[in-house]
Amino acid sequence: MNFIKTAVVALLALVALHQSEGNSTFQTQQNQCTREQHRLRYHVSPAEHWINDPNGMVYYDGVYHLFYQYHPYDTVWGPMHWGHTISTDLVAWTELPIALYPDEIGDIFSGSSVVDFTNSTGFQTNPDIAPIVAIYTSAGGEGQRQSIAYSNDKAMTFTKYEGNPVLTDPNSGDFRDPKVRKLLNGKWVMALAVGNKIEFFGSDDLKTWNKLSEFGADPEQGSHGGVWECPDLFPLNVTLAAGVTLEMWVLIVSINPGGPNRGSAAQYFVGDFNGTHFISNPWVNTQWLDWGPDNYAAVTFSNEPQNRVIAMGWMNNWLYANNLPTVAWRGQMTIPRTLELRDLNQTSNPIRLTSVPTSELEALRNPLEYVGNNAEFTVPPQTVIQLTEQATFKNPAMELEITLEITEQPGFSLCAYNAGGEEICFGFNETRWYLDRSKTGNTGFNQEYAGTLYATAPREITAEEMKIRVFLDVSSFEVFADDGLTSMTSLFYANEPLDMLYLNHWSDAGSSATLKVKNFKVWGLVCWVQERTKN
Repeated sequence: MNFIKTAVVALLALVALHQSEGNSTFQTQQNQCTREQHRLRYHVSPAEHWINDPNGMVYYDGVYHLFYQYHPYDTVWGPMHWGHTISTDLVAWTELPIALYPDEIGDIFSGSSVVDFTNSTGFQTNPDIAPIVAIYTSAGGEGQRQSIAYSNDKAMTFTKYEGNPVLTDPNSGDFRDPKVRKLLNGKWVMALAVGNKIEFFGSDDLKTWNKLSEFGADPEQGSHGGVWECPDLFPLNVTLAAGVTLEMWVLIVSINPGGPNRGSAAQYFVGDFNGTHFISNPWVNTQWLDWGPDNYAAVTFSNEPQNRVIAMGWMNNWLYANNLPTVAWRGQMTIPRTLELRDLNQTSNPIRLTSVPTSELEALRNPLEYVGNNAEFTVPPQTVIQLTEQATFKNPAMELEITLEITEQPGFSLCAYNAGGEEICFGFNETRWYLDRSKTGNTGFNQEYAGTLYATAPREITAEEMKIRVFLDVSSFEVFADDGLTSMTSLFYANEPLDMLYLNHWSDAGSSATLKVKNFKVWGLVCWVQERTKN
């Protein structure tokens, strides 16, 4: 089959690349992948200790850099550093030594990184290497202030600017998480979380900043159930139903608490940014980047080589983040996701931000672990279909692609399960998607976690055809429905691996609702063992 041949070629190419560079080693799930209970096989997680928000995500000279909030002395939140991991392909990641340590100004809170191609800062020392500048929050005794550090060796080491901090506001207690980008006019713009709003600042050199405007203080602008954090601002093109393509701007704002299904989450706004002010379209107000309980502080890579907008989030929730039942480490990132805008051609709320796994993740598919069916078949009511019963493999790391056709909106669920009856399910009930992790084994390790076992999301369209994609890992479940219109992300902690999949159709007695499976594909996913440098 062509898709198997393509996957084999891709895997062999990636193996050769990583072996030649010494960055990562191709491994199957039978060896290093099974050493630690709940250890994820293809997600970013540290060798040990605590991580939270992704920071400073930037691409330069063939390498994706992912920094993150890191506490190198414990598995709970503490004095923040910037941890560092890199990848050439968004699939295999190599953990590097700590990039930024606390100093006399404070701990190193969240921020962003940019490539200063024009040397606007004057930091450049090598004409062939552009400076990478990290902009971050220093959190200390005098409050939260913005500082910068620069690298002239492609982000392998950083030097803190002697003029830090570069931006202060003694009147703001919450004044943090700078996300910086360069505009077409050559100016730098910063989005900064300030309490319950976002403030925008401008600069010519990343050192001197002036306030431009603010957005969000109006309680009608988004959700205000908690503190606003970790903003991101970027343009995206959208093709309208009439065929016209427009550039619009997206502002992502994380909020804690106040999410749609309790705890922390990320909301987004679609509108226009004119270089100084962000104006949200009135018909695209409070929308959620992810409706599951475990995707927070998501931000995007700068300088992405294909001009894609690629986001990663902290796969966790502040309600129970310090209590996850892992041992050596605590915290992990979502898979990378490509963000796009889509016109739903509706009278109200027509523009939506979609989120789908990046194409690079297809390299995880093991061509020797595949089962599928391209023949359409109907699933009678009150019937369970074992999607992997013909598979010769059992794997707690799987990808499922399935296309369903419904009439009169029947109820159904797609579940990953084990022989002991533990399961996690994603499904549809009347007009809403739902995610249920109530039967995943260890659900009582924290009272707040036990209160987030069931999440729902509205379906954005009414089409009879439903396309659903699921990424399962040892302790995570990420779902993308309707080509990414709805995503739901969840952690879970089963006693034994969830290594099988089933589809269940259930309808009320006498209902004429039907459920057809048009096709489905399931792959076992390989484990990319992360090389790690103990700090």
